[in-house]
Amino acid sequence: MANRDEDLAESIDELTQTLRDLRHELEPRPEPRLRPPTPGELLRLTDEVAIPALVAILEANVRALEAFQRGLRLVRRDRDVRERTGRATDVTRTRATELRETTLEQLDGALAELQRALGEGALPQNRQARDLVEDARELRDEVDRRLRDAGEEVDAETKGRTIEIDDSTDDRPDESDVDVDAELETLKDQYGSDDAGDETDGDEPDDETGENES
Repeated sequence: MANRDEDLAESIDELTQTLRDLRHELEPRPEPRLRPPTPGELLRLTDEVAIPALVAILEANVRALEAFQRGLRLVRRDRDVRERTGRATDVTRTRATELRETTLEQLDGALAELQRALGEGALPQNRQARDLVEDARELRDEVDRRLRDAGEEVDAETKGRTIEIDDSTDDRPDESDVDVDAELETLKDQYGSDDAGDETDGDEPDDETGENES
């Protein structure tokens, strides 16, 4: 009986201690006060967060600047191409105009020389000579038209692209140049021979008439 009472008393004591512990656990605890970070925590935060973030921002800025630099290069290259194209177009147009004016001056000089020769009697005043003058005038107009069309085609082809001009071609003779002096000499020789032949033919009847009269 005594042992049973002792066991019961021990059980009650254990239960009381357990209830006391539970009450202590369930009691509200005061919240911990905020404290400033320690220097070690600041260094760890800087090493793990701040420095990587700063490096990422700098890398992004570098990539943006490189992209901007590439854009500037493209714009500058496009502007240089347009300037070179414009200069090449102006040079080509100037050369075409000079060639046209030079060729037309030579043709006009040839026509003037031919008309002067006709006026002075160096060439026979016949239909063939007049036809030759008309053909020369038509040739002059045809050359003028073709040179003008060629200049317009050059202007159309040089728009929007670069034209490479080789200055070494300046020394070569142009196929469109006309050797006016040679043409005039040929015409004079040809019609001078025809004129001499006509005069010879005109003298033969006089000789025959003289023989008949004798």
